[in-house]
Amino acid sequence: MKTMTRIVLAVTLIALAGCAPAESPVEEPAPQGLDNGSFHAELNGFDIHYEVHGTGPVVMTLPNSWGLSLEGLRGLYRPLEDSLTMVYFDPRGMGESSPIADDTDLGMAAVRADFQALRQHLGLEAVNAIGWSNGAMNLILLAAEHPETIETAIFLHGATHFSEEDQAAYAEKYPEVIAAWGALIAELQNPDLTDDERTARMRDMWLNEWFPVTFADRPMASEVLNRTFEEADFSWAHASYSQTDQAGFDARSLLPQITARSLVIGGAHDAIPAASGEEMSAAIPDAEFVLFESSGHYAPVEEPEAFKNLVLSFLGVS
Repeated sequence: MKTMTRIVLAVTLIALAGCAPAESPVEEPAPQGLDNGSFHAELNGFDIHYEVHGTGPVVMTLPNSWGLSLEGLRGLYRPLEDSLTMVYFDPRGMGESSPIADDTDLGMAAVRADFQALRQHLGLEAVNAIGWSNGAMNLILLAAEHPETIETAIFLHGATHFSEEDQAAYAEKYPEVIAAWGALIAELQNPDLTDDERTARMRDMWLNEWFPVTFADRPMASEVLNRTFEEADFSWAHASYSQTDQAGFDARSLLPQITARSLVIGGAHDAIPAASGEEMSAAIPDAEFVLFESSGHYAPVEEPEAFKNLVLSFLGVS
């Protein structure tokens, strides 16, 4: 039972997981070759599907490694496309990208590698990057590993560490989620189920039981979240792999290595405490923390106008 509880906590926290002055406003138009549309590129030996939408300065999105196709992030960021050129891509084994070759293709490192390969494919030396939740955690690693390639970084609802203490705090605050996850994981152990069936049951539980818990306006949560992610693919295989891929995640020592001008965004009703965002912004040079008082884990759809205005102001876009 103790082992099962740890697995439940791990999977649950994995997916969860102030605006600095715009000293150098970003005014350049999108580079040539970044036309809007849906495209494929051979990156790191994989056929990676990516899409470009919008007009204005370029922002590359860092996908979530727990199994979310690009439509999920478009559901969050679509309003930004009025003023920014947003670049999205499907992780290996997701959406229209090619299948994985081995289990490591399901992890965070694979997402970072394909982000960098796509950046080079598009002819971009340094980029504005945004990551949400698990993507924000991965963006910490990316910005610390290759600081010269990230000009500005937006960390949206990310965490700097993922410890047993963090899991215990979550379990104490959201016991109903832990109970629901325990029941679901037990159900998904049935060997007669296909991965597609597991994914469908996981998706339903996430959008209607778990995700709403970290949404500020709970009565509206399921409606908004189902609309936001309605076109997105999920993946039980990716979510399952992330249990071990992110176990013991602790990036606090890497934060001072980030040179990108950084914006850290948190939600007052998020499962990730505001203190985590404050800690992140304090450790990253040239970073500031902004707390959305009426948001949980989904500021782009909980406070859409405020979120859009903040991002555009941070990037120096009027």
